[in-house]
Amino acid sequence: MAGVESEIAEPVVDRPLTTTRYQFAVEVACSMVLAVVGFLSYPIVSWETPPQVVYGVVVLGCCLALIWRRRNPRIVLVTVAVLLVVHVLVVDQLSVFAGLVCLAAAYTTQTQVIPPWRWISATAIFAGSAWAVLFVSNDVLLSALSTKLIVVLVAWALIAVAALLGSIRRRNRARVEGAFERVSLLEAQQDTEHRLAALQERHRIAREMHDILGHSLNIIAVQAEGARYALRSAPHQTDQALAAIGRLSREAVDEVRDLLDVLYTDEPSAELTPTPHLRDIPGLIGSYRHTGANIRLHHEGDPDNVPSQVGLAAYRIVQEALTNAIKHAGGVPIMVRIDIRTNAVDLLIVNSVRAARAVAVPRRGRGHGLIGMEERVRALGGSIDTGPNTTIGGWRVAATLPWTR
Repeated sequence: MAGVESEIAEPVVDRPLTTTRYQFAVEVACSMVLAVVGFLSYPIVSWETPPQVVYGVVVLGCCLALIWRRRNPRIVLVTVAVLLVVHVLVVDQLSVFAGLVCLAAAYTTQTQVIPPWRWISATAIFAGSAWAVLFVSNDVLLSALSTKLIVVLVAWALIAVAALLGSIRRRNRARVEGAFERVSLLEAQQDTEHRLAALQERHRIAREMHDILGHSLNIIAVQAEGARYALRSAPHQTDQALAAIGRLSREAVDEVRDLLDVLYTDEPSAELTPTPHLRDIPGLIGSYRHTGANIRLHHEGDPDNVPSQVGLAAYRIVQEALTNAIKHAGGVPIMVRIDIRTNAVDLLIVNSVRAARAVAVPRRGRGHGLIGMEERVRALGGSIDTGPNTTIGGWRVAATLPWTR
């Protein structure tokens, strides 16, 4: 074993302080047992002759070194190897203590040392034990070669058992530590997924709030301005404008309340108002009737075949486009075209050329509405194009929403 170098095999993990103290206490107890065996077994420890003094130093040195075998196995194994060589050369006799130390060293090579030093250390222990029995020891009980061979075989068998127990211990420990690492990894992954889910839900709610409040408040503002005008020029139309304001306000409050209920409850079965869909776009356009907006709707296909998430995205995109057109260029003609295909929905919202200058939004100054439309389309794997219409002028929003990615 002399000169054999080893490395610590255990992965670096945080262990509780109580576990570290327990392990250290176990090592101290085992070393004390070895010390008792060394001082009570043959040869007798005394300070009368130099060989006996050397043997006492070997016993104390091996016991103290083995206390630190978990923390510094490399230094411990080299120290024990040197002390055992000194023991065999100076004392010139085999001892039960030396055999037990070899077994402890063999166990340590399998639990604390990584390949290839693990196998090199074990081989050195086998070779050292055979060398000590066959060529160094002058014990009268081992004078016959056959007896020495039997002792070597017995020693090898015991060393092999100690190494096997160490290997089993290492595998069990690695399995347990691997399980703890997997649990920690899963907990971290679940925590990340929960944070991402919460962030996505906040984005979704913020987007819905923007669409709901942006649509309702803009239409209410237009209706309020129309009501002020009607008070002076057409008093009989004031009631219609105020009724539209009340209706839009109630609808906005109901939709906002539903979104807030999602934040206040974890129950998936919470009763909410029906989710807007493509089939509700005619009603959406009708809500702009009292604003004086000139909106034409052209649609092809059956909206009932469109999945709910695609229908909701299409509804919100049309809603946002109409709200922006009326807000920035009220009174201009607006055309909404919906083409429902077998696996996608094509949307086109175009307003008059007279609104091009008013509606154009600089790319760097885009509001949350355009960003929200892009997020909805991107979530479905579709495409969207917003900006001035270079063909006939005006402002256009063109989007394609696939049913499958």
